[in-house]
Formats: sequence, C-alpha cells, structure tokens
Amino acid sequence: MFNFNECPREGLKRKAHSLTKEVRGLGTESQTPPLKAGSRPKKLKKNNLKFLLSIITIFICQNILAQNSYLQIKGSNETENKTIDSLTYSKKHTNTKLLIDEVNSFSDKLLQNGYLASKHEEVIKVNDSTFLFNYNLGLRNKFIHIYIGENFELLNLKNNSLKMSLSETENFMNTALLLLEKKGYSLARLQLINFKKENNELFADLSLAAEKIRTLDDIVINGYDKFPAGHKKQIKRLYRKKVFNQENLKKVYTDFEKFRFVSQPKYPEILFTKDSTKVYVYLEKAKPNTFDGFIGFTNGEQKKLIVNGYLDLQLQNILNGGEKISIYWKSDGKDQKTFNGAIEIPYIFKSPLGLKTQLNIFKQDSLFQNTQTAIDLGYYFNYNTKVFLGYQSAESSDIQNTNNSTISDYKNSFITTHLDFSVYNPDDYLFPDKTQIYFKLGTGKRDLEFSSNKQVFTELNLSHNFYLNKKNIVNIRSLNHYLNSDSYIINELHRFGGINSIRGFNENSLQGNTFTSILTEYRYVANSNVYIHSIIDYGYYQDKSSNTSNSLIGLGFGFGLLTKNGLFNLVYANGSTKEQAIKLSNSIVHISFKARF
Repeated sequence: MFNFNECPREGLKRKAHSLTKEVRGLGTESQTPPLKAGSRPKKLKKNNLKFLLSIITIFICQNILAQNSYLQIKGSNETENKTIDSLTYSKKHTNTKLLIDEVNSFSDKLLQNGYLASKHEEVIKVNDSTFLFNYNLGLRNKFIHIYIGENFELLNLKNNSLKMSLSETENFMNTALLLLEKKGYSLARLQLINFKKENNELFADLSLAAEKIRTLDDIVINGYDKFPAGHKKQIKRLYRKKVFNQENLKKVYTDFEKFRFVSQPKYPEILFTKDSTKVYVYLEKAKPNTFDGFIGFTNGEQKKLIVNGYLDLQLQNILNGGEKISIYWKSDGKDQKTFNGAIEIPYIFKSPLGLKTQLNIFKQDSLFQNTQTAIDLGYYFNYNTKVFLGYQSAESSDIQNTNNSTISDYKNSFITTHLDFSVYNPDDYLFPDKTQIYFKLGTGKRDLEFSSNKQVFTELNLSHNFYLNKKNIVNIRSLNHYLNSDSYIINELHRFGGINSIRGFNENSLQGNTFTSILTEYRYVANSNVYIHSIIDYGYYQDKSSNTSNSLIGLGFGFGLLTKNGLFNLVYANGSTKEQAIKLSNSIVHISFKARF
C-alpha cells in the first residue's frame, strides 16, 4: 500500500528521467540492453584510472583547504566550447559534492541534447580551488525514430511510428505514462528496446506492458469507525467500478473534505492486489459545532443605551449520522423576539434522499405573532449540492384583535422547492464558506377571515469570496426576497436589517414585500489569526402595505480575531436612507464570539 499523492506523478518523472542516459556509448552496429521507464541509469564509464584518481584528489584537496570550489568545463575544440557555454552550468560551489553533482548534471544535459557519445577526457587541477573538466562531445544525434507497434491507438497516436527530437524523449515517455494512468493502467511500464544506429540516425522500439484496466473496487475508512453509514454508502456508490486514476483519487479526497465533521490527517492510500484496487481513506472527527452570540449597543429614542443580542447554535454529526441541528434565538430589546429551529437528516435509509424540518416563531411587540412550519424532502447530488421539494405553512395571530386592513389573523400554505449549493474551503480557517447559493420558490395561498388570495414568493441568497491574493479578499453577498399577492398585510411581510442582513440598522426593524441588497466586505488578512474588513452595504425595499419604498446604505468596518476556542468579531456600522443623512447616533456596534467545539 502506498501514498498516491507522492506516486505516481513524481514516480513518473523518475521513470522517464534516465532514458537518454542509457544510450551512451551506442555504436553503429551495437545494441544496448532495454531501456525501462523506471530503471536506474547506468553509471558513466570512466575509461581510465587517471580520471578516478582525479576525482579522489578533488575531494582530498577540498576537505583539507575547506574553501569554495570553482568548476571549468572545456571541449576538444572551439566549436565544442561554444556548445558547452550555451548549455550553461554553475561555476562556484561551496563544497566538493556540489561540484561533482554539477558535473553529473551537465553530463545529463549533453545526453538530452543528443551528444550520446560524449565523455570525460581528463580532469585538471588548475589551482587549489579550480578544477577543469575536459570533454569530448562527439557527434550529435538530434532525432530518434521510435516504433510504437500495435499500441499506438492506446497512446492516442495516429501512426505506429514517431520521429522526435532526442531532447523530447523524456517528455514523451512521461506523457505516455500519464495518459496510460489516466485510462486506468496504473501499473503500466514503458521500455525503449532494440536500439541501433544507421547513418547517424538512432532507432528504437517501444515496449508497453499495461496489464488490465484498474477500477476502484472499494473505499476503506480508517480512524473513524462511526463514520455515518449513509454518507459512506453514497460515496462508494458514486465511485464503485470507476476507472482508477489519480484524478478520481483526488475527487475521493475532495468529497471527504466536504464533510465538515471530519478531517483527513493524510492523503488516501491505495492497495493494489491481483484482482482488486482499494482506496484507504484516513479520517478524524473534527469540531464542526459552533456557538455564536453577540451583544449590540445602540441609542434609543431618548438616547438611552439599549442592549440586544442573539444565540446561534449549530450542531453537526453529534449522533454520528451526519445530521445538522440549528437553534437560533434573538431579541432586540424592544419586545421583538425570534426563534428558529431546524433539523436536516441526509441520506436517510442510506439513500441519496434527505429530510429537513423547520419551526420559525416571530413576535412583534404586542401586535402579532407568526408561527411557521416547513418540511422538505431532498435529493443529494452530493453533500453540498441538493434540491428539495416541500410544504410550508404559517399562522399569524393579531394579538390586539384589531383585524383591520393592515394587521389581521391569517393562515397560508405553500408548495415549495429550493436549491442549496455550497463550496467549503477547509484550508481557510477564517473564511471557510467560499461560495453559497440558496434559491427558493413557493406557490400557494393566504386565507383571511373573509377572503383568500393566491401568492407566490421567491428567495435568492448568494455569497462568494473573491481571493485577490492570500491577504486580500473581497466578499460579496446578495440577499433577495419577493412576495407577489393581490393585497398585503404588515404581519406577512419579509423582515430584515441587522448584523446578518443590511448592517447599521436594528435587527428586523425593516419590512417589505420586496427586498434586494448587495452586501460587501473588503478583507485584509494581517496574519493567519487576524483580519480587518470594510462594510459597504446597499439595499432597496418596497412595502405595498403602506405604499412606501426606500434605498438603504450601511457603512462601517470590522475586526476579527481567531483564537484557539473560536472567532471573535467586532463590527461598527452606520445605517442611513435616501431621505436621512448619516448620523453618528444611528451607529451600531456588534460584538460576537463564535465558539467552535
């Protein structure tokens, strides 16, 4: 079993790296042993004892003198000197080993450029620190003819033979191995055999040992025995009998990265047996649960300090079923209270189906209280892409029993469908939610005491992080809601404003049947734990119950600090409307700490 993150890609490079080295010394009628992609290069022939003694002398001198070494390389004539200079080499070295490595590297360059018969003539010690290596380059072979045989279609070639520059041979072998690996021949081997020279032309045959196409037969999870069975089955179903290659292995790794409740301490490994291919995935239980709360301070109408706050609890996989549980409570300090509870259970009965239920309660002063319930059945294309079909209903009570044209008891019901898509970036600890798309459409009716109206509503929420570079990020969000009806009452309108909506306004202090917004942040990451950001929010709403509309602007800045226990955030924002000038007394400070456990 081996780690495929390191092999075969690097292994493929090693396999083809030595191809041109092994044709050294090829004569007009001679043949060399087969060249194998993956075999070690043969050692260069040192034809006399003098060369070996010269190398030993270099080591002894430099160890005694302990100074820099200087390398000079010359050819047998001026033409060869120009060729050597065009290939370039490092002349100054801090120790003898680096100097010898540079000589070997230069020999490789000669081979790759077609000087197959090149050899060292002698090594001369010019002075205490300078050593001259004399080369005889010999004739240059620029091209090689390779006979592919019946496997040329497998390599996506049009003909069964190729003529290429000798310097391109290494790249050709690497590319061929990568292509075979992509097609499922993970253990394929390539060999150049039957070398010969005719009229200073080099010829060789390509031998390919491909075995059978490898498919992904099983995924074995190590380290987390209670990993949700439904999630495991769906991933196995997705990849079973797919062609095994590095690309699909990376997809397996990426799909497990989408689960926030686990982490992968190392890259998956592969076990090849004669009859099967298994992927071993290593998992650890992560800390996806969050507790988020904040305290806000604002000035009331009599310039008294008002404290508001909220609780946001997000739980994932606490029962080892991959479930999500959320509890949200909020009070604005003025008798406005909100409670939202939701449960999502993915992959029920180990199928690609999931179930989601919600309960929402909203109370406004002593005017009205709304209670909404919803249930949805979803299909999971994958863990972060899913569609739902559901039913939701709401009941509103006019607490003061006025039952007039603006506030009244009502009931509504809708058939709904919605799309939920997200991209999670586990490597970004400050901003892990890279992309989020939520779209919901509902059609139904609202019943009043003496009338009934057909209604349609839509919601569209978007969010994306644009990475200018590692330290500069632009986040753009858009929250949108639309309700279409023949008539409107206040207690059915969409409510917005606050830290999770357009900032600089009190929580849920605004209402409308239409709301659209662009919420932006420019984020500067000072280091891995600290960031600052700007706030520029714009929104527009329309309220047909009162025939009003307005534009909204929120401006401010924020600061974030990632600690061992969670994320601390401070936000200062000021909100204004088209008719209202910016006033410092309208500013709101939000302080929150999202603890992770």
